[in-house]
This record gives sequence, C-alpha cells and structure tokens, in this order.
Amino acid sequence: MKILFAWTGVTSYMASSWRALSNHQGVSFSAVVENVDSGSAFNADEVFSSLDVKVVEKGALSPDIEKPDILFAVGWHSPMVRSLVERADWADVPKVCCFDMPLRKNLKCFAARFVLWRYLRHFDAAYVPGALAAEYAKWLGFKRIQRGLFAIDTARFSAAAQNQERKGFLYAGRFSPEKRVEDIKKAYEIYKSRGGKWEIDFCGQGGRLVSPAEMPSIYSEKSCLLLASSFDPWPLVALEATAAGCNVIMSDKCGNRFELGSARVFKCGDVMALAELMLQAEDFAHSREENILEYDSSQWAKRTLRLAVEL
Repeated sequence: MKILFAWTGVTSYMASSWRALSNHQGVSFSAVVENVDSGSAFNADEVFSSLDVKVVEKGALSPDIEKPDILFAVGWHSPMVRSLVERADWADVPKVCCFDMPLRKNLKCFAARFVLWRYLRHFDAAYVPGALAAEYAKWLGFKRIQRGLFAIDTARFSAAAQNQERKGFLYAGRFSPEKRVEDIKKAYEIYKSRGGKWEIDFCGQGGRLVSPAEMPSIYSEKSCLLLASSFDPWPLVALEATAAGCNVIMSDKCGNRFELGSARVFKCGDVMALAELMLQAEDFAHSREENILEYDSSQWAKRTLRLAVEL
C-alpha cells in the first residue's frame, strides 16, 4: 500500500511515527513536507533520515509525486497541501484530513464549516489527536473520525522514568504569547515567597536552547512540567514528560488535559492557582501514566495502517 503524507513544518515530532509506519510489511511510505520556517533549528536531512521525504519551500505547489493509494493531508492552510488534495487525477484516492484544531466558541471556528466545505468534501475521514479536536471534526461534518494523530517514541524517555530522585520545575517550548510564560514566572515568584524550595529551568526558544536528544536527560532531573498556555491544541511536550515520569501541571486550555488523567489542571490565567499547585508538587508521587503506551509510535503506526486499509 502506497501511503503519502502531505505535511507542513520540518519538525521532529512526526518522524518516529513515520518510521514505525514505514517498517510495516507491505507499506510504501512517502511524504512531502513544506518548510514553513527557513530558520528552523531542525535539519531536514537529520530529522527525516532513512525516510522517503521531499521538502519543498513555503509557497511552492506540489512536486511531481507518484499517485498514492491513500493521502493523509494536514489541515487546510497550505497551498501545497491543498494542491495535492484537489488534484483532479487523484479524485479516486481516499483522503484523510489531519488537524489538531479544537472546537472554540468563536466566529472563525463556526464559519469554517461553511467556508471550507468545498475543500473538506474531498476527505473520507478526519484524523485528530483527542476529544477537543474530535468535537471540531464533528462540527465540520466528518462522519469518520479517528483519534490518536500524535505520538512519541516512548522508549526514548523510559530510562528517565526510572529516576525517582528528582526535583525542580521545567518549562519546555516556545516563548510565544499564547504560552503565557510570564504567568509561570509570576507563579514561581509566589511559590518562592511562600517557602518553595525547587528551582525552575526554562528550555526552548527564549530560554536555554537544547536539542531534542538532550530532552530525556533533562526530564530525568525534573519533577514537574509546567504549561500555562492560553491556546495549546495538543502539547506533545506533556506526553514526553509523562513518559519520562514527570508530573504535569497544565492550564485548562491544553488540549490533552482529558487524555492525560494524571495531569493537574488549573484555570488559564489564575496565577495563584498555579502557584498553589507548584507548592503541592513537592509532595506529588511519581508514577508513569498507565495509558502512555497508547501514544507510542508503534501503536500510532498500527492504527494509522488500520484506518488506511479500512478506507
């Protein structure tokens, strides 16, 4: 079976899942990826090593690609992705729309059902990470909705989970406004003023720059990941931290708060509530989420192939 992914962004988070899928017998995997960030810290040759992946620059239309048996296409914003979905000679190719956008009570979300209907009618199913995006897929009119779009290589973090002698907080990710890193800093000041003993480490663009290869050892040293986002459809960093044995404190705007049952959740913007959870975190027990293996790349490959066969 020839499976093609049309994606945006030279990011590492899909690579392990794509490798797991390509290793299945009878699968001919390929992908075309739009490089939307020329200044990305990720090198495409390293990220996609051993994979059949073509990288095109932002704004380019689809390159000459062999017709697949099924197409998995991310979202609806990229002209490159749209050009593949809308190819007239691929009209008989089953297509799956992949996205993580949650249903939100705003005009843009509600209007999408009507604005995008000509494009969305090309698809046979939606592939989303969890409950919130599944609600949006239903609103958009999809009848077949598969959950579990994102996954990680849990084996990379399993050794870190064995370390029980850890302490300290961690923030990992971008320092963009919707991440509300300032809320974390304010809550940490309150935490320290009330006798908190742990230090906090900020990793990512705007903090201490680290490579993906370093993350397992960083998680092994920390006790708790902090996420204060005002909009975060599916923070993979929360999956990584959980797989590595870290506790997670996240805002109620983080999309995987329903699937990560062990996460402690506070109302977005409530700095005092975050500080209180940080104080409690010093007594949190460490345990690995029982269902974390559901989000392993090997399981992702199985459900993705099953969906492809059924369509």
